[in-house]
Amino acid sequence: MNFIHGSDFHLGYVQYGLHERFVDFATTFKAFITYGLENNVDFILIAGDLFEKRNINAPTYLQAYKVLSQLQDECKSLGRAPIPVIAIEGNHDLAYQRDRNSWLQILESQGMLRLLKSTEDNSLKLDYVDVGDCRVFGVGYLGAATMQSIPLIDREIQKINQGVDRFTVLTMHFGMEEQARSVVAGEIPYSALLPLRECVNYLALGHYHNQYEYDHWVYNGGSLELFSLNEYGLKKGFYHVTDSGAELVTIPTRPFRRLSGNISSVKTPNELSLLVQSIVESETPVDSKLSPIVELTLWGNLNFPKKDIPLPELREMVRKRFGCLYADVHIKQTNDCYTLHESDIVGMSREQIETKILREQILQDGRYKLYAKQVVSDTVEAKKLALQRINEKEIIRLLKQSFDQMQLHKKQVQEENNAGVLPFMRGDVT
Repeated sequence: MNFIHGSDFHLGYVQYGLHERFVDFATTFKAFITYGLENNVDFILIAGDLFEKRNINAPTYLQAYKVLSQLQDECKSLGRAPIPVIAIEGNHDLAYQRDRNSWLQILESQGMLRLLKSTEDNSLKLDYVDVGDCRVFGVGYLGAATMQSIPLIDREIQKINQGVDRFTVLTMHFGMEEQARSVVAGEIPYSALLPLRECVNYLALGHYHNQYEYDHWVYNGGSLELFSLNEYGLKKGFYHVTDSGAELVTIPTRPFRRLSGNISSVKTPNELSLLVQSIVESETPVDSKLSPIVELTLWGNLNFPKKDIPLPELREMVRKRFGCLYADVHIKQTNDCYTLHESDIVGMSREQIETKILREQILQDGRYKLYAKQVVSDTVEAKKLALQRINEKEIIRLLKQSFDQMQLHKKQVQEENNAGVLPFMRGDVT
């Protein structure tokens, strides 16, 4: 067994209106396909969102066509059979109703890939393909119907696989609960996927742009390119799957740098310029052949009119320091002590972010300050139990049990402290 699984290439995305970024997304897709060729894989799996838009333009289609046709040409020149490229449609790939055919269907009609399209008339009919020792099932983006379709998918796979002993891959396009930094509508809880555990060896996902894997059978590599600066610091890649297991592979891409600074103590536009100068000079230059994209966020109280901010001058400072392809400066006025700044959470998962916020808020409450670690742990655990649909009375019981332990400990500490106090004040005369 030897295949690669990637997703969310978003060909055609002109990030920041830059042609260079349009090219970057295609270059990264080509690197993914080339990796498969160089590692002699049995097949290449694309778990949705090959394209950025449903109505792509001709240059975008040509990017995909050229990469996939070059793969076929290279296989022919090496004297080997073509490497099958197997794909499903993500939400960005779906055809408009008036068009009927998606661009992935057009690529399939030209022999560039095999599109798995499961249909649902009176009952779900799964599309699949056998490659070597693997059987690959595919279900495109279902949106709100995903949850209710999982039991149907389970039954259909079990029916089709009856009496067959193959490594079973199922590829779908949805986000799993608790895996993105923020809550997203339509997330699927892991508990809902458990029926598939018995009939699927490898669940190949796309949709979320960050890498995650769960319980040694659910895998999502994320988008290879940074689609938004909100993804800064997140792990991304694609999976190379062999008999030894699934290994995450990363590809060098254009570097991004995110900077921040507090402007609350700045009184004048000139002081702001000096602050930005010190911020950019304290950062090491980016070591890359590709010019980076840099964003500077200035947050806090602004002590002079916003119209006086010398934004062009500040952007030029950033551009000169890093030799940027693109530089931007944002001002976020806030005096909220609970504000979460992007620079504080780079590379953190949603659970880590929630833990950080909870701890900071609890430390500001004198009643539980000494027990912050326990309170955070209990709160996070209570949320997990709630997501697993555990009875609320059981969750309340566990929380009360922990609270009673804290109260008991607090009482013991007070008694120990009181034991060392004299029954009268020094200097008192009886």
